[in-house]
Amino acid sequence: MTKNEKQIKGTAQGHNGIINYEVDVANDNIEDLKILKHSETSGIFNQVIDKLKKNILTQQSFDVDAVSGATVMTQAILDSAKKAVQDEDVNITPVIQPKQEHRTTNLKTDVVVIGGGEAGLVAASRALTMGQDVILVEKNGYLGGATILNGSNVTGTGSKVSEKIFGNDSEDSPKLLAEDVARECKHTNYPDLTNLMVHNIGPAIDFISDFAGLDYQKAQTQTPEHSIDRQIELPTASSYEFIQKVSKAFEKHGGKILLGTRVENLIYTKNGEVNGLVAEADGETVNIKAKSVVLAAGGYGANQKMRTPESKGIDYYGPMTSTGDAYNFNEQLDLKTHDMDWYKVYPHGVEVEPGIAKLTTYASKKATDMGSIYVNSKGKRIVNESDVYSEFRDAILDQPDKISYLLMDERTWKEFYGLMVLHDFTEKEVQQFFDDKDNRPVFVKGSLDEVAKSAGVDVQSLEETVKHYQQYAKDGVDPEFGRDAQFLHEFEGNTYYLVEQCARFATTLGGYSVDSNSLELVNKMNNTVPNYFGAGEVVGGANGHDSMPSMMNTWGISSGYVAGASASENAEQRKASGSDEKNIVSIVGTNASKSYNRKLLCSMKDLFETQVDFDICEIDQIPLFNEDLLNDEPLLVKELAKKVENADGVVIAVPEYDHAVPAALKSVLEWLSCAEHPFTNKPVMIVGTSLGIQGTVRAQMNLRQILDAPGMDASVMPGNEFMLPQAPNQFDENNHLVDQGSEDFLKECFDHFMDYIDTAAHKVQPEPEQRLSVVND
Repeated sequence: MTKNEKQIKGTAQGHNGIINYEVDVANDNIEDLKILKHSETSGIFNQVIDKLKKNILTQQSFDVDAVSGATVMTQAILDSAKKAVQDEDVNITPVIQPKQEHRTTNLKTDVVVIGGGEAGLVAASRALTMGQDVILVEKNGYLGGATILNGSNVTGTGSKVSEKIFGNDSEDSPKLLAEDVARECKHTNYPDLTNLMVHNIGPAIDFISDFAGLDYQKAQTQTPEHSIDRQIELPTASSYEFIQKVSKAFEKHGGKILLGTRVENLIYTKNGEVNGLVAEADGETVNIKAKSVVLAAGGYGANQKMRTPESKGIDYYGPMTSTGDAYNFNEQLDLKTHDMDWYKVYPHGVEVEPGIAKLTTYASKKATDMGSIYVNSKGKRIVNESDVYSEFRDAILDQPDKISYLLMDERTWKEFYGLMVLHDFTEKEVQQFFDDKDNRPVFVKGSLDEVAKSAGVDVQSLEETVKHYQQYAKDGVDPEFGRDAQFLHEFEGNTYYLVEQCARFATTLGGYSVDSNSLELVNKMNNTVPNYFGAGEVVGGANGHDSMPSMMNTWGISSGYVAGASASENAEQRKASGSDEKNIVSIVGTNASKSYNRKLLCSMKDLFETQVDFDICEIDQIPLFNEDLLNDEPLLVKELAKKVENADGVVIAVPEYDHAVPAALKSVLEWLSCAEHPFTNKPVMIVGTSLGIQGTVRAQMNLRQILDAPGMDASVMPGNEFMLPQAPNQFDENNHLVDQGSEDFLKECFDHFMDYIDTAAHKVQPEPEQRLSVVND
């Protein structure tokens, strides 16, 4: 390593703990950013760190934007690394980036999916394989949503995948799965949605496994809520594998993913039907028109304002980006919701910061299999430790402090600890729990007396509880709670561990109502909302008030599968019936390469593309009109004539040359009134801008005369004269109008043009006189 090379090590405080990194610099340039160790959620971290590093290296600066959805983590790295480099007296010269003005991008597709979690990716993939063009938008800078924090375990009922795993003699069936769902949620589920879920999960698992190359196997843990072995998982047991492989396959097959793109509003047809969306990205407004929209935007657990009293005292461990955005941008539709006070509460959690928990489900299940017991602050057992999770949950929530403690011996702790570190905890983090005896979470080790005193548990009562339990284990009978003898194991040795367990939730179980066949969203009048479908957590009811383990993934995959198919079929129907949007053709009235009137039409396209199809046509390649060529009409003239003929209306942006229209525009109109007659009775709106203060007033008058001439017979909208003066001062770098008053007036004129088109369409028009325009040699 030369004098000009340095390897600068540093640490940053991430969301879950310390991030160790190294910045490699040479000759005052940032060469690399290496992550040495971290305790962040791998599925999120792996997606965002490469994006962050690319921006740092490209811009040679740590003053870059944090990655949306992972702001805490990425901003911590940026701030820490900037200081670490400065402390080493390294002077990095940033690469000056060109100033990016806010821009508007207009896209069209068959199906657009909102949300890049499990349900959204399956829906997008399903629609894609059914022949649709599909765009998926995700507000975060990474994919996965709430799914990324979960395991990959899911039911495979009815699938060829499960038949291969469990054998064709398995007694599992959709009917049995539905019965288990109803029993565990105490029949609070919506049967029609449950049936949709259990009958589609098999085909859905087979579909997504084949599409993305997923190699499911028998899940390591088969939980007792399920009456039969049916849970499957991926080899890594991680949902990140699912998200990574499905998204890769989706893009490989032609799907498009837009990250960091937050939906703000929906787009509607003239009849008020959903027709796409408006989203905001970094420095960009993205308008996407679509035949079908699938809403898979997740839940609202992180939104304290949307949380109901039922969640009080229950820690949250889901993504902090689950803020219920859909309930804002859907407000206009008056959609029907239900059971917004339902939360999927698990009993196995550790509060790592106020109100925020991490799950210990796998570790806690292993501990109880080995004989651990649950006690309250009075030192009393509270539940059959081998019962279903819902019993644990209810037992913990029944405690005044909503906390219980898992008591285990040394041999059990080793297994418990190993699974904690495997699933989202770090060794250092766990050690900090033991070291900090004054704050939650409670992690204590020692004799029974010592752990009771450290945790604030009644010592005498705990000793009595353990004494009784040891006898139960010897006898193989639990007269207190009826625990199965196979899980009654005596505590070994004199060293005990007492670990806090609190109720926590990540997902919401209520949400929007849908048609139980198509998953089309429903409004408060119980009418389906055309072209709009729901999938995943945002749609509630299939699992009732309490979902069994693996069933949130089961709903996400099955509902995504159905919604994707329904959206595809709807898109096909809309394509077959033809567009109900107005088709507006606009003509740049000059052949000049630089034109403020071209800017005006670009501005109009950005403003009105969500309402209509707005096509900008150039005339610079159309040859000068020549009557001698009428029998050999140029192809470009025929193409423009066809566009005008098929348009619902035409907008002409006219410059002013010597008090009249430009010769190039006059020539084109001569072609279109002599060789062709596409303007006959065609609604036309005239706009214009110029350098002077009169804004093409004379040219517009001239153009009205031309459009009224024999052979033209256009139906020019009266009044509404949009004449924009002093053109150089009217547009920004992205061709947007800078004056709000001018923009408002333009919108008013265009709205009148839309009404004028409708009026013209219903007006009985006389047959035009077949005559050529007058040509003066």
